[in-house]
Amino acid sequence: MPRRALAALLVVGQLTLTLSGCMSVEATGTRPLQGPGGGVSVQVFPDDSARRAGRPGPDGILGEVDRQSGRGWVPVFRSLNPAWTVAGLPPGEYRVRFPARLDASGNVVRLSDKSTTVAVREGAVTDVRAVLDHVSTGLVVLGVVTVVAIAVILTKESRDHGLPLPPPPPPELLDAVFYVSINLAASSGWENPERSLPPAVTSHFPAAGAVVAARRPRLVFSLTEPLRPTSLNADGVTVLGEASGLVPGQVSYDAENWWVVWQPAVDLAPGDTFHVTLAKDAVEDLAGHDLTAPVSFTFRTAR
Repeated sequence: MPRRALAALLVVGQLTLTLSGCMSVEATGTRPLQGPGGGVSVQVFPDDSARRAGRPGPDGILGEVDRQSGRGWVPVFRSLNPAWTVAGLPPGEYRVRFPARLDASGNVVRLSDKSTTVAVREGAVTDVRAVLDHVSTGLVVLGVVTVVAIAVILTKESRDHGLPLPPPPPPELLDAVFYVSINLAASSGWENPERSLPPAVTSHFPAAGAVVAARRPRLVFSLTEPLRPTSLNADGVTVLGEASGLVPGQVSYDAENWWVVWQPAVDLAPGDTFHVTLAKDAVEDLAGHDLTAPVSFTFRTAR
């Protein structure tokens, strides 16, 4: 077989491997919703295997719902959970997107920012599904056919010319193309984006009960609306280790994402359980409303 034709097949195979795993975001249907307005319900999956099994995850993926306003988009809801619903939305055009994620230390990592546009209707919730590592069926078929064709051609060439047979592809390459395997966690989200209501925590990072390997992880609380930066209480977040006691740290406000962030000043003790509390008066929204109640969760550090 001419080298040029073989090279073309190799290029096709390489492109297939490169493009097969990518993020997908799509609306999958609508269903009735009780109460005023409409809603959007989101589930995030790490890969197609988890999607088929119905197991959302992981935590720490920033999901955002934006409402179309004039020629631009205005954020109306954000969450770090892999499964959540926002209700009470006025009918109109909305965009669901996933611009970033948090790594194991709580630092922001930008994603490709895939999105989908949905029409929110009165009395209905639109289901949206995102798959972080989605493999297109067409690309998989093309990749398999290409690899088989190359193997057949190389085998024939080897036999015709006395060359050694090519080795089989490494297992880790096949794994990377067709699936990934990670720990999954499912949780629910907040359902009230109304600006006239008090602010509420939609999610937090790490998730409740998580085991954290980082020694100085950033703890993040995601809110339903923008906050008044000057209202931030320096003592609004407390982190108490069962064995290590009160942990010193600094509280800040991320205005871009509506996050309250706590950064430890020292390494967290390994193998300890930590109780985290965001105080009721830790923040105020732009109308001067406090949280309706404190928010607490626990996590553990790895040994």
